[in-house]
Order: sequence, then structure tokens, then C-alpha cells
Amino acid sequence: MAHYPQSRCSGPSASARTLVSVLVASVALPGVLPWARLLTDETGRRVDVPSHPDRLVSLAPSITETLYALGLGDRLVGDTDYCDYPPEAKQKPHVGAVLNPSIERIVALKPDLVLGSPEANRRETADQLDRLGIPVYGLAAHSVDDTLRSIEDLGQVLDRGTEARALVETLRGRIEAVQKRVAGLPRPKVLFVVWYRPLITAGPHSFVADVIQRAGGVSISEDVQGEWPRLALEEVLHRDPDIILFPRSESFSPALDEFERLPGWKELHAVKNHRMYLVSETIIHPSPRLIDALEEVARILHPPEARP
Repeated sequence: MAHYPQSRCSGPSASARTLVSVLVASVALPGVLPWARLLTDETGRRVDVPSHPDRLVSLAPSITETLYALGLGDRLVGDTDYCDYPPEAKQKPHVGAVLNPSIERIVALKPDLVLGSPEANRRETADQLDRLGIPVYGLAAHSVDDTLRSIEDLGQVLDRGTEARALVETLRGRIEAVQKRVAGLPRPKVLFVVWYRPLITAGPHSFVADVIQRAGGVSISEDVQGEWPRLALEEVLHRDPDIILFPRSESFSPALDEFERLPGWKELHAVKNHRMYLVSETIIHPSPRLIDALEEVARILHPPEARP
């Protein structure tokens, strides 16, 4: 996992010496002025963050979703081409793709804080913004609990601590309700397919695997190394999942019935028994909507009408 580099602050212009001395003092001693805070983000970086960030740029759909869930959509001045929820996010100025956003567009938006993720963004992006003196606060999540922690962390950074804690409390209640409902039920073997040529799945330390476990299933890749490992079809045949889940997204093009004709795939019991399902792409978004995916997966693995 790539981590953002250590933050460095750019010095102000030498054209106004009195102002320079004040600004340099505020950078050297974070917290001297009301807007200066030296915080440690979720990647371990030390970042100078304004006390009241008003112009935010989000570099990941999950972060955008969380900002809106905390009532901060009005502070969002830019996001990526893939930020499409809620619908208002589509109307924000876009800075390009998640992996390769336009530095020029970000700078033009004059953000006082950029929010990114080492799982979604490249280290080079943070490097470039860092050199330009634009603070980048990193959020990192690898599980459901990490996601809840990130929501609270973001709330603290953006003056929405009370709202974030209330949201997390609600989400925890929904998680507990799911786990209570599936407790004691048989746990089907589940394959989550990120992509099928080559077959890429979710490793044991991903939030996808955590969702499957909490929803009452067992990921067949729970002992495979890596967060998004490749898995040979022969190995899938050996492990023979009861249920196969695919992300419901525009990038996943084949219809599910096509797998009934694909060599190897058609031999799987999940395919023979028509237990293949498209699930919301939010299952790979560490945002409040990850809990929507948890509830959806629990209904697939343990349909209410099938309960004893």
C-alpha cells in the first residue's frame, strides 16, 4: 500500500517581509494562529490543516459520499470524474480520474484542504500537491470498523464531530442488526469477483471480505495473500463457492448467464444453481454506503423467506 510522503510547507513570497515573518512563524509553530493545526492523518503523515477548512477537494468517491453524509456538500468545491453519489456530486467541478487527477484543475479550485486515500490515489499526486503547499489529508480503510473510524476522523477534521458520531452510532446499530439476524445460520462459501479475466478477487484484509463475514458468509479467498489477489480458475473449482458476487457497475460488462457457457465457470455449483448475484458497487466504497452493501449481501446470503 502506498503512503503519502511526509508533508513539507512552502515558504511565502519574499515581497512582503512583515507578512512573511508572520506566516513563517505560523508554519513553524502550528496552532499559533486559529487556522493552523498540525495533525497526523490516517497514513501517518503530519499535515498542516486549517482549523475551519471551507474549500475541499475530494479525490475518491467514498470520501465524497462521506462528506455529503456529514452535511458538507456545500464546502466541496471539486471532486473526481467518478464521484456520482449523491447526484449533486456530479455537478461539482471535476478534477479528472481518481488515479491521475489534473493538478492544474485542483490548483485552480484554490482548495484549503485536499482529501485523498492511498488505496485510491497515486503517491505522485500527493507529492505534487505537497510541493505546491496544498495540504493533503489521507484516509485509509481496510475494514468496516476502519470505515467507521474514518468517518469520525473526518468529522473531527472538518468541524462535524457531533454529526459524525451520531452517524456512526446509527451505522453501528444497522451492523449489529445484520449480525444478530445471521447469527447461528449456515455460512455459505462466497466468491467475490472484482474482474474475471484474469480472475481478481478480494483478499482477507479487505472491507469486502469483512462485509461477507459480517453478512454471514465465508470468503473462499480468506487465506489468499494480498488485498486484491488473482485467483486461478482451477483453484476456484477446487474451492467451489456456493455463491458468487459481482459488482454492479458499468465496467463489468458480461451478463451473468454468460458464465453458464464459459469453460470452467459452468462447472461451478454456484453457476449450475444460478446463485450468481450483482451487488452494489458500494461494497468497495469505504463510506457510510458500505453498510447498505452489508445489508444487501446479508439478504442474498440469507434471504428472509429462507430462514427456518
